[in-house]
Amino acid sequence: MTRVFSIGTYLPPWTVRDRRVKGPDEDALTMAVAAGRAADPDATAERVVLVSRDFPLLEGGNGAVLLAALSLPADTPVAEVLGGAPAVLDQIGSAGDGTLVVAADDNDLAAGAGAVLTGDGGATLTPAARQTRSLPLTARGEDGARHAYVDPRLQREVGVRSTLTRLGLTGKLALAAVAGAPLAQVASDFETSHAVGDPTVSAAAIILLLADAIEAGTQGLLLAVEQSSISAADLAFGSTTLRISRDEFSPRELPKFRVAEGVGIPISMPAYARAFEPKIRWEAAVFDESPGIDSAPQFPPRLRVNNAGQLATEYRLEPLPRTGTVYTHTTVRIPVPDLPSPYSLAVVQLDGSPVRVLLKITGVPAGEAAIGQSGAVVLRKIAMRAGIPDYGYAFWPGRTLEGAVA
Repeated sequence: MTRVFSIGTYLPPWTVRDRRVKGPDEDALTMAVAAGRAADPDATAERVVLVSRDFPLLEGGNGAVLLAALSLPADTPVAEVLGGAPAVLDQIGSAGDGTLVVAADDNDLAAGAGAVLTGDGGATLTPAARQTRSLPLTARGEDGARHAYVDPRLQREVGVRSTLTRLGLTGKLALAAVAGAPLAQVASDFETSHAVGDPTVSAAAIILLLADAIEAGTQGLLLAVEQSSISAADLAFGSTTLRISRDEFSPRELPKFRVAEGVGIPISMPAYARAFEPKIRWEAAVFDESPGIDSAPQFPPRLRVNNAGQLATEYRLEPLPRTGTVYTHTTVRIPVPDLPSPYSLAVVQLDGSPVRVLLKITGVPAGEAAIGQSGAVVLRKIAMRAGIPDYGYAFWPGRTLEGAVA
């Protein structure tokens, strides 16, 4: 049995033909961070599990960026699990207290993320059944190409109902939610007066539906379906209130953009390593005050020289505020290699800090930001450099830390 303390969700603010899609500066990792921070804003997790089929890097370090952007210590255990909704439900069902399970999707079928923080919470999930079978109606191999064998009847009868029969889960059991198959496909086998469903084959869908079921006051079975594999867990409410934080916006059409041909700015691994901690953790350098050196935070961190000409190398890192206002801005409309154009840049005055930072604008079309507009600082993929995602922060005008539009 797992106790669910809080849930966080994130959906990108863009659509293409009524389908949610990521922005050009988003990927599975940036969306995972948004959901993770919504579920664990105080950075209390003692272990992190990231489940996805769309990892930005198969080698090289999703975990380090994830921990740093979640403001968690670098010695926090982190696991990367390849899988969809059943794998997510399995990870939640076997998680100990203090575990943050994050699921993220970045593909043609789904874009978004969800996170569950376990602990002394207001709901419990108890694993009920599990069956792993092979019916690869949809497959994606080493080449990255997606192959589909379209047969809805085969999926329904062999992929779903046959597996449910094997599991002995048909009858009068109450159903809270089903992810990965249409609700109508299984409704006749369960009590479904308040059940919710999502046919999307995605990792995050089961967490999004868990939040829906809890908000609807619906208890019962959660079914996570992926083709012919099913994981089931029983959802029950406790005596305390569960916190659900949704970082979701009314979507708008994704603006058109283009990337110029040519070679972009190459990556420098020494520079990347030097900048990683303060850049991804969003921290400034603070020096002890001395003649010629004040205690104002410096971002990015850099060495300073005092009045005696001595180089000051000792400083401590302190977190920067994640909200601010637009001090000034401009829009670049000339296409640049590696950067989707047009794009806007803003000098942002951080709240409660003397620091002003130059950040790209995200979350709104280029040219829409206004001087004096408040907003939030969010993790984004700033560029792809020689195949390496270069992560940093951007400014989302009109957004609050809680994910609502101001």
